[in-house]
Amino acid sequence: MFGFSRITTLLSQSRSTETKVYLFFDQVTLSHHKSVQMWKSYFAYGPRSPEFEHTLNELQSIEHQADLLKREIEQILYLKTLIPDLRSDVASLINLADRLINKQDIIGLHLKIEQPIIPPEIEEDLFRLLKAVGETIDHTVLCARSFFTDLQRVQEYHTKVIAFESEADRLCTKTKINLFDTDLDLINKVQLRYFIDRIDEVANLSEDICDRIAIFTLKRAQ
Repeated sequence: MFGFSRITTLLSQSRSTETKVYLFFDQVTLSHHKSVQMWKSYFAYGPRSPEFEHTLNELQSIEHQADLLKREIEQILYLKTLIPDLRSDVASLINLADRLINKQDIIGLHLKIEQPIIPPEIEEDLFRLLKAVGETIDHTVLCARSFFTDLQRVQEYHTKVIAFESEADRLCTKTKINLFDTDLDLINKVQLRYFIDRIDEVANLSEDICDRIAIFTLKRAQ
């Protein structure tokens, strides 16, 4: 399909770049797993519990580590003699992926501050939504890794992300419908809707990232 399948050949002059890029995407994966744990701690122990605070701190630590890696990657990209167009694509991809972590960190911070009341009727719906979002993130990471290792698989993962993002949208709507069917006060429903929408935005961003990777891949094929 493509004239070559490994972008890493273009980065081979900087193995440190390649290593740090993979470490960065590990943080993207870890951030969502920690985000799910954070929600579980919120449901089980509450927003002022040591369990919730500990998990939120771990999520914030992942976000901090990702920021450090992002800065190191950007510095290396512009110090090494890589193809300028490739440098720009990689930097753009890292910046977009960093927003996935930031969005989840912000959700956790707002959970701590606002302490929304979550009716038990939507708990299962919420975790189904989180699972669908997790699938979009996991396959976005696979899509990003394929951009560096096997261009022929980019489209496969891109297609899967589109499907998981559509499922996340469906579950987001279902969760909000069920929320507004509960006896919770309207002001609390509106507050919780904010969190449901912000969770779904993570899936939307994942799809945007894969759309961008698909464009980068087409450029490499020309």
